[in-house]
Amino acid sequence: MLILFALLLAAVVAVLLMLVVQRREQHRETLRAAVLQTQVDLLKTTAADPGLARAAAGPGLAGEEPAVVRQHLFFDAQVTAWELHWRIGALSQQQLRAHAEALLADEAGRLYWERARSARLGLAGDDSKLRAFAAVFDAARQEPKTAAR
Repeated sequence: MLILFALLLAAVVAVLLMLVVQRREQHRETLRAAVLQTQVDLLKTTAADPGLARAAAGPGLAGEEPAVVRQHLFFDAQVTAWELHWRIGALSQQQLRAHAEALLADEAGRLYWERARSARLGLAGDDSKLRAFAAVFDAARQEPKTAAR
């Protein structure tokens, strides 16, 4: 009887630990989503102000026309919004692939991805979700049907 009680207690403790870990991960994802939403909001604000747009776009776009900088920031906000949807599970891989193919269908989108790719991969680090996100864009960039559009 004592062994049965000990096993039952161990099972309850294991379930409680799993719930704590799951809740902590949910909290982290909620915080990540909030940060990504803030990033999209900041990108929208910077796109409206040429001075802020140049600062936000970084030195790689310092010599570009304001329209090119705004377009880059628009693409970045769009990709960040897709990343947010991807992270919270509101976007399937098939949907993400369709978005990536549409973005990379023309020269401006491909140029954006060339400029942003290394930074986005650097931010992904060990995060498998973010690496998978970037891999979808890399695959879309390399697909012949994307380049033929």
